[in-house]
Amino acid sequence: MTAPERHRSRIVEFLRIDAPGNHRLFSRGALSPAVAILAVMIFTLAGLVIDGGRQLGARSRAVGYAQEAARVGAAAIQLNVAEAKIDPAKAAVAIAGFCAQVRTNDPAVTACGPTTLTDKEVDIQVDIANKTTFLGLIGKTSLKASGTGQAHAEQGIEKADDSPTIPPIVVNPTTDGPGAPTSVAHPPTIDLPCPTWTVGSPTPTWTLSPFPFPATCSPNVTPPPDTNSSPPPSGDPSGPPSSSEPPPSSKPPGG
Repeated sequence: MTAPERHRSRIVEFLRIDAPGNHRLFSRGALSPAVAILAVMIFTLAGLVIDGGRQLGARSRAVGYAQEAARVGAAAIQLNVAEAKIDPAKAAVAIAGFCAQVRTNDPAVTACGPTTLTDKEVDIQVDIANKTTFLGLIGKTSLKASGTGQAHAEQGIEKADDSPTIPPIVVNPTTDGPGAPTSVAHPPTIDLPCPTWTVGSPTPTWTLSPFPFPATCSPNVTPPPDTNSSPPPSGDPSGPPSSSEPPPSSKPPGG
């Protein structure tokens, strides 16, 4: 074996993983490029989902802050004019106070202030710095979320009779329907049935409330004759009473 061959064999033996003494100090392995690429893709997708959802929430907060600040500014109107106009000086003070409170409650707010402030309208812009979680692995540590809001003073009723009038509703009767039109309405008559009760009995309870008891109703059942009573005594009650003794016998005594 030549010297180059011996040198080559020593190098191969040194690099073998299963060579004696290499399993502890010289353990080596390999990483597939596909695994590394897939890991990067998975973390990137997780960053888009998680950090993207946080970005949408931050933008919603920015829009809410901007709209509320615009309403606060538009509420400061001029009181010495007939037309509804915004007082820019008072509106600027009110917006500054509101934005200061927003920054205190939400430290992520980086900018809050008016972009347009006139006596007609107020435009507000709010910026929020949203910190990322997974996108920080690729160097994107924060995302900017912006929101805008606009408000203006609305003119109300200027005079007492400036409100719109509603014309009266007119209904013209026609002859197409069942019956002729009339200008006088007569209440309908209600024929209520009379209850049945016996002559001499008390008036029964009226159940057809709220209608009154008809005045034309009267007892309509005649009581039957009493069959259990004894017949009247015979004879003239005004004559002398008859004797209760038996009549005398016509047979002679001792016969």
